[in-house]
Amino acid sequence: MMAPESSTSKRQLSSAEMKAIEEHKYYLSQQAGHDIGLEYAIAHWLVHHSMRWRQDRLMKELQEQMKEIQKHKWIESEKAGRDLGDQAVHDWVRRFAAQWRRWKEQQEPTT
Repeated sequence: MMAPESSTSKRQLSSAEMKAIEEHKYYLSQQAGHDIGLEYAIAHWLVHHSMRWRQDRLMKELQEQMKEIQKHKWIESEKAGRDLGDQAVHDWVRRFAAQWRRWKEQQEPTT
């Protein structure tokens, strides 16, 4: 089995990507009837699956982030006794966005 060309090393991949690749490697190995090797799995995943996986992951994270922003907007608007609208959105971004992203990156990787 020839590996698709890849210049990405394991060090350049996130832990979530590596988890997805390990799962991909398992299924490719099952299809091949033998262990296909991590380097082949990485190259194959990068060529055939990485773009869609990253797009799906980004959309999921944006949806999760939007839920957090909406919660913040609701809580702060309740405290103020009026709808704060974009003001609350900007407040969340300024106060919590970076912290939320760091927290999200530390969570158990998902596929």
